[in-house]
Amino acid sequence: MSEKFIINREHQEYLPVPDRIEALPTAEQAEALRPGEPDPSLKAEQARTAIAETTAVENPIQKLEKAEESANASQPTFIDRNLRQISLSRELKQIRRRLPANDRVLSRVIHQPAIRVISDTTAKSLSRPSGLLGGGLMAFVGTSGYLYLAKHIGFTYNYVIFFALFIGGFLLGLLLELVVWSLTARRHRQM
Repeated sequence: MSEKFIINREHQEYLPVPDRIEALPTAEQAEALRPGEPDPSLKAEQARTAIAETTAVENPIQKLEKAEESANASQPTFIDRNLRQISLSRELKQIRRRLPANDRVLSRVIHQPAIRVISDTTAKSLSRPSGLLGGGLMAFVGTSGYLYLAKHIGFTYNYVIFFALFIGGFLLGLLLELVVWSLTARRHRQM
């Protein structure tokens, strides 16, 4: 056994280091089993045989393919009102569990069926993109011109003009959307 010497810088002495360092003792170096202690090699052999039997009986890939096929077959092909209602209530319950107490109460109030109908109708009618675009453009252009005239002619600026122009532009945007929709609806009906 050839040994190499390493200098320990703290003590300035040479320490021998073996060529090969083993983490575990070999079979010859290991101490004998104590009386009543189970042999670890028997447990390892039993585990190996159990794994071999399991893989021989069931192939995991085939088992996974069977599970995927059965999962696809059991899904419904249509979504009806009851399924949507069940899904909504489950999702709301899960979300509410994570909310603080005040937000949880507010969520219960907001998601009542009557309030939901009112909210959906308002969302479909009042927040039309064409109305908001028309109202915003008309209010911007109209108030810009009105401000220019108020500065140069010398009268006071009235803030109600902005709201009047926005409402007028909103209605004009809705009217234009209705005209475009009616023209395109006729074309789609004829095809």
